[in-house]
Amino acid sequence: MFNLHATMPLFSDRYAALLSITLLTSCAALSGHLRPAWQQDSNLTYQGQPAAEAQHADTPHLVARACYAEPQRISQFITRLNDVPDAVRGLCSMGDGTLALGFSDVTTGRWLDARLCGGQLLVGGQPGQAYSIHLQNKTPLPLDLAIGIDGKDITTGQEANWRRSTLRLEAKQTIILNHSYVPVAPFLFRVVQSDYALFDTRPKGSIGLIQVAAWLSRTAPSLPSEKIRRSQFPPLNLLPVESPEQYR
Repeated sequence: MFNLHATMPLFSDRYAALLSITLLTSCAALSGHLRPAWQQDSNLTYQGQPAAEAQHADTPHLVARACYAEPQRISQFITRLNDVPDAVRGLCSMGDGTLALGFSDVTTGRWLDARLCGGQLLVGGQPGQAYSIHLQNKTPLPLDLAIGIDGKDITTGQEANWRRSTLRLEAKQTIILNHSYVPVAPFLFRVVQSDYALFDTRPKGSIGLIQVAAWLSRTAPSLPSEKIRRSQFPPLNLLPVESPEQYR
């Protein structure tokens, strides 16, 4: 005779497992559709302060790093970082994906050989070679930038720091920086005699280190939250019970 009570735990366990898998799959699918928050909602906090105030903070949201050297020294850099390098062709998404960074030769326009290793780009170039910096804003809001090369701010020629400069990168836009764009001397690779730049975390930096600090622009418009679209609902409508808000 069929024993319903004996089979109930089995059905319960299977249902619980199915439910767990469904929820995990749903959460993963939803997270892929959520866009950068920028945390401008007055009810949210960022690093312990109201998010709306964080938009105006002096601390950069992201500092993208690139170290350059002659190609033969790049292999030494990789060994010193003790990380598996990824070859880069063109633009490379940096940090949390706020912006993408790339380098090209001024004369030929070709992308320079680069490796993503240890969270930074390693760029191969010969001393005296002129190069361009490519920057792409991957967010829906404008960014304020500050760029230091070999310890100097590219807009003033003074000691580099992590304070907003006059450089602004509009939403979803790309700019190419070289001697024709900024008032300082052409960007030329210099002789790098050590691997010190790999571990130099000072805002000023050192020879061989290029740092791009990015902030959400102070003039960026506030974006309201929006309800999750029905196309983002998980299978069987298990979640959400209501339509929670997401941030762009």
